[in-house]
Amino acid sequence: MSNLTSFNERLAVLVTRGFGSMWAAYALTMYGLLPLLLPAAQDRLLYWSNVIQLVALPLLMVGQTVLGRASERQAGETHDAVMEELSLLRQAHDELRQIVTAASKTPAEEVL
Repeated sequence: MSNLTSFNERLAVLVTRGFGSMWAAYALTMYGLLPLLLPAAQDRLLYWSNVIQLVALPLLMVGQTVLGRASERQAGETHDAVMEELSLLRQAHDELRQIVTAASKTPAEEVL
């Protein structure tokens, strides 16, 4: 992966996590209420709101894609580990079944 791609993905994840925070929710709520305090600046505030949306949307989409890939990779690793444990449990189960089957076929006097 090139340095530019790595930088772009890190920036997208950083922005996605930033926009997903409560501080961003508070800041955007306050920004949304600014036209009530500054009615004369409503046109400029609307313009900057649109700019923020146009810049943030692609960043958020890339960030979600990168985070989704990481989640899929982690889920795959978890699946592989669980399947390996299941294989070990099946082997142990088969060994126990063989022991029980062999013990049940042995006459009672030989066991004592």
